[in-house]
Amino acid sequence: MPDHGHESGTCTRAEIPVHLSETVGHDATHCIVLVHAVRSSRTMWKGQTRRLRRRGYTVIAPDLPGHGRRRDEPFTLEGALATIEDAVSACEEPPLLVGLSLGGFLALHWAGTHPGRLAGVVAADCTIVPGPALARIYGLWISMKDWIPGDSDARVARAFARRHSEKAARRYYGGGRAHGVVRGVVRTIGSLDLLADVAAIDVPLTFINGAQDPFRRHEALFVEAARDARLVILDDAGHLANLSRPKRFTKVLRRAAGERADGHRAHPALSTHSP
Repeated sequence: MPDHGHESGTCTRAEIPVHLSETVGHDATHCIVLVHAVRSSRTMWKGQTRRLRRRGYTVIAPDLPGHGRRRDEPFTLEGALATIEDAVSACEEPPLLVGLSLGGFLALHWAGTHPGRLAGVVAADCTIVPGPALARIYGLWISMKDWIPGDSDARVARAFARRHSEKAARRYYGGGRAHGVVRGVVRTIGSLDLLADVAAIDVPLTFINGAQDPFRRHEALFVEAARDARLVILDDAGHLANLSRPKRFTKVLRRAAGERADGHRAHPALSTHSP
């Protein structure tokens, strides 16, 4: 998909518009941790990983339990949080923690319960308060797709490609399509108090939503709950904004990591010119 169009202006908690190119985090970092969505794997971040590493960032994109190279493991909240802990601990400095959808929920929860560990947080396509009932409905919808005759991994990938693109399908399912994780994911998401987690986050927080993402339902509540938050809407993007608008999405990550519009890092000690 061509990456044209524009982001909306970001919004602070006071709803004052700020141009994205003028916005940087409080602390710059050269390390970024990326947490993927349900049934996908680290491969969904290929577009961001390539662009960020080209600019000198250290990027860590782990597979969650039950996904990718870890599909033989059960998905649990404890295992998912341990995965984030290991990734953050592997960084030489406090990183920018990024998550999308399931990864966004997990990133918000981890950040809210681990103060002093991060430079910033980016939560994409996850501004909905699920609650147990909504989480169960979502889980039932996913599970019913598995009961449909002929709903093979190949058919799902083809349908995904029709909605997005062949490249997006290869990236989203590049590590394989995770099975047997829905029940654990639903139980996990339904148990989280995400607004309390957001309120506890002690670093700048950026929310990214695709303009057509149904998970935008409670985005105002998330922004209001945060101490220091910005909201970026990507036009012509749906629920998987990093695949719909890969270049724009990566640009937001660079700003959240503290990079200025001229390609320099905001912190003098980490200042490097982009290639």
